Amino acid sequence: MRYRTPGAIGIVAAAALLLTSCAVQTAPTAPGGGSSTASKTLASVPGFSLSDGVIHVGEMTALSGPIAPSANEQVAGQQAYYDIVNAKGGIAGKYPVKVTTADNQYNPQLAVQEYQRIKDQVVMLSGILGDASTEALLPILKQNKSVALPSTQSSRFTAQENLGMTFTSYQSNVWNALSYLFEKGRISKSSTVCSMVQADQSGQARQDALEHAGKELGFAVGPKTEFAPTDTAFTAQIQTLKTAKCDLVVFGGANGNVPNVVAAATQLDYAPIWETEFFSIAQSFKDTDIATYLKDNFVITGLAGDLDDTSIEGIKLLTEKLGKTPTMQNVYGFMQAITATRILEKAVELGDLSGAGLMKAMDGIEKIEYLGLNGDMTYGPVAKRLQPDTSSIFSYDPTAPGSLKALTAQYVAPKGRGPGF
Repeated sequence: MRYRTPGAIGIVAAAALLLTSCAVQTAPTAPGGGSSTASKTLASVPGFSLSDGVIHVGEMTALSGPIAPSANEQVAGQQAYYDIVNAKGGIAGKYPVKVTTADNQYNPQLAVQEYQRIKDQVVMLSGILGDASTEALLPILKQNKSVALPSTQSSRFTAQENLGMTFTSYQSNVWNALSYLFEKGRISKSSTVCSMVQADQSGQARQDALEHAGKELGFAVGPKTEFAPTDTAFTAQIQTLKTAKCDLVVFGGANGNVPNVVAAATQLDYAPIWETEFFSIAQSFKDTDIATYLKDNFVITGLAGDLDDTSIEGIKLLTEKLGKTPTMQNVYGFMQAITATRILEKAVELGDLSGAGLMKAMDGIEKIEYLGLNGDMTYGPVAKRLQPDTSSIFSYDPTAPGSLKALTAQYVAPKGRGPGF
């Protein structure tokens, strides 16, 4: 059985840290630790000047618009980690990191405009919010030989040499959650499991995982219903799911969709298990009339464990730096900054902060560890890269930090990683 309870995280993380110090090619876990190999001579490149030694990175996110609160929490999480690195002198102990933000408003066209504005000011993008924005920027990144870290779980980006991934894939999160619920008896071979997902590639990724789980676990796969991110009426989808007697629904949407989904389900007296990811949950839900429905019916995948569990090294550091209990979005940004830092450290070691140098650095990293916040991201040549295969699983609890109460941390399906996950 490949999972551990939240209370075990601190012990496991400590062991991982000890092993990391002995590993030969694994990137260091401690913030600002730098590399044990002496750095080669660096040259000035766009986003880095030897005159001041500051490494500038870009964060492409939705600073305005409906998802700005969550996006800004990611920015704060990134900044918290860079602050820790900079307090120790910066990358390799001597090159501080400074973040330049760009507002894509979760719009791919604006992402392209904003990238053109800042591309000569930064060595890399340490975040691009949105699959569509990542898709829009990828051809430009390839043309410019530039590097970016998508703020997404889409596995289709893992084999792109210009992109550096951080998180467990959409597929693995669904597969792990369904495996966990099957193991705990909340679904069985007699269950019908369906989906309600966005009509895009992220929705198809979740559907692929659902179909894989149906084959592996033996339950029936019911209807796939779809919606657009801006939809507000969901009665038709809910009616389809209810008519099909779906016992569980894999939901792939943002927190802006959830109140209307719950309203439609309540109106039709439909209460299956809903499996979703943490970004479907807003802290503000705890003060609304949908909180009880969420508590009774939602199972949520995310990172780390309980957000106030400071036995997790990453949670401890993030809490200390923020001066308060972090949100899951803070954790998300913190982890991306860990990825960016490891890549920058390797590039400094190799003596090249250009886009080509950063791509070479990613090829030269074996794996990146995340201070107990998630499983390792495997780097190396793009053909060998693998996203983490772990998912922390939560119930909705309005009294818990972030309204998330850990059921299990860093769970891996007993049958292992799914194909292409």
